[in-house]
Amino acid sequence: MTVGARFWDVVSLAIEELPSVIKEDVEDYLEDHPRSPAARLRPRMGMVGDVWLAFIGPEVRRGASGLGETPRDALTDFNRHFMEPLISRNGSEPAETE
Repeated sequence: MTVGARFWDVVSLAIEELPSVIKEDVEDYLEDHPRSPAARLRPRMGMVGDVWLAFIGPEVRRGASGLGETPRDALTDFNRHFMEPLISRNGSEPAETE
């Protein structure tokens, strides 16, 4: 399922552009999970209502995005579901993330 971010009126920011308190928390998370997809890809961050988004690419889509109540939750969800559609197509189980 593809959900276009443009329909949600999402303002997304690179991690470096986040407000300093949020950026520090995100950077700490990525430092604590250095081999995770989020640390390697550094997804853009945004909000829709009270939900944080972490995503790569031009739109929010399954396997390339994460949702959560906090930026850390969104990054954890991003790591958990990264490449999920591709993995499920070949019959393998998703790998555990750090």
